[in-house]
Amino acid sequence: MLYLILLIFLPHSELKSFKKYEVTEEMTEERVDEDIKWMLLPNGRGDPQLAIISGLEKNSAAEPLVENIKFYLYTRDNPTRAEMQTMDKNCLPIFKYFRSQRKTKVLVHGFGDSAEDSLMFPLLRDAFLNYNDYNIFTVDWSELAAVPWYNSAAKNTKHVSKHLASFIDHLTSSTDARTDDFHLIGFSLGAHVVGLTNNELKSGKVKHITGLDPAEVLFSSSSPEERLDYSQAKLVEVVHTSGGFLGFKKRLGHRDFYPNGGAWPQPGCKIDYAAVCSHRRAYYYYAEAITKSEGFIAVPCPSYEDYTSGACSNNTDLSVQLGKAPFDKSKEGNYYLITNSDSPYGKVSKH
Repeated sequence: MLYLILLIFLPHSELKSFKKYEVTEEMTEERVDEDIKWMLLPNGRGDPQLAIISGLEKNSAAEPLVENIKFYLYTRDNPTRAEMQTMDKNCLPIFKYFRSQRKTKVLVHGFGDSAEDSLMFPLLRDAFLNYNDYNIFTVDWSELAAVPWYNSAAKNTKHVSKHLASFIDHLTSSTDARTDDFHLIGFSLGAHVVGLTNNELKSGKVKHITGLDPAEVLFSSSSPEERLDYSQAKLVEVVHTSGGFLGFKKRLGHRDFYPNGGAWPQPGCKIDYAAVCSHRRAYYYYAEAITKSEGFIAVPCPSYEDYTSGACSNNTDLSVQLGKAPFDKSKEGNYYLITNSDSPYGKVSKH
């Protein structure tokens, strides 16, 4: 029996006791012939958790069960009480609150998150429903993204994407819904799930994908076929908030937003020792931008340094608003903006 013990030392106000993970033989395959590599990653509540990167594998002898993925539907008819379904070949889900005439938003969480614990889901759900009457699906793949098995969760993104694609294909084949009316939004590992989903769809491609601080850990050397990429939809937009640490810094989409330069730490994230705050700022910014008519104006620029120096002040005619940018082939590239340190985060750029 192997014990992994992590001691986290924080200021007294945030002091946590050590967290101990017991890893039994039933939970693991044979030890990989290398040192166990781990790091701290935030879970869905923003708490730092031990994440195994390599050297130890969760038992994966069997294909992950489709029942491990749950779909929750929210609409203005049921804004807080979800209609939950799973999906398998013998039981195709029917949602009484789903309306094919509405546009549909699909939200996918990241590592260590779940429908029950997620901070992202209610933020984005409420923002979208306040803005318009949508079908809002939240995808819970928590059993396949569980702490501490980050390496397994990263591998499971492909499995989840296939199942999500089958789910969307089912909705479009059993109703009048069109894939054109779906918008897929994923955070961290979930960003790769939504990108890969469009590669698996049989009913047509989704036009709009949003990646919120796509996870770079274990994906830095992945090919575009294995992660989020601009080729996966007509508009792939990306929000970077911990670039170069937990999230990607390099451009992945047609339109990549870099609030405050897109790197860690973000303004207001004072004790951000594991980028817990900065990583999650991506969905806080996006949720607020959805409901705000002003602020979050981003300007295309070669670099953040050029942006802050005013070198791109003549590009304001090409500016776009985060969360509201329509399809426009002329407005692609790296977009920069500055936010406030605390909510409300959005402010009109001075450049």
